[in-house]
Amino acid sequence: MNSDDLIALLRPTFPNAEIQAVNQGNKFEVLIVDENFEGKRLVQRQQSVYAVVNSHIQSGAMHALTIHALTPAEYQARQSH
Repeated sequence: MNSDDLIALLRPTFPNAEIQAVNQGNKFEVLIVDENFEGKRLVQRQQSVYAVVNSHIQSGAMHALTIHALTPAEYQARQSH
């Protein structure tokens, strides 16, 4: 699995999101900026991502995943720092 594969895997669940992924070996870092995260706690956001990728983690195709799940407003605030 590579970064493009991860983005393709996440795209159906987050069709309108900005998705970026970085792969270092089997360790992935993903940024998902989605307005549907509005009003959801961080753990709920992460659970929605893990629901998509969990089988790949269990199979060993993905060793670790760092998730940055932000609303557009949170992303904008991060960019201005």
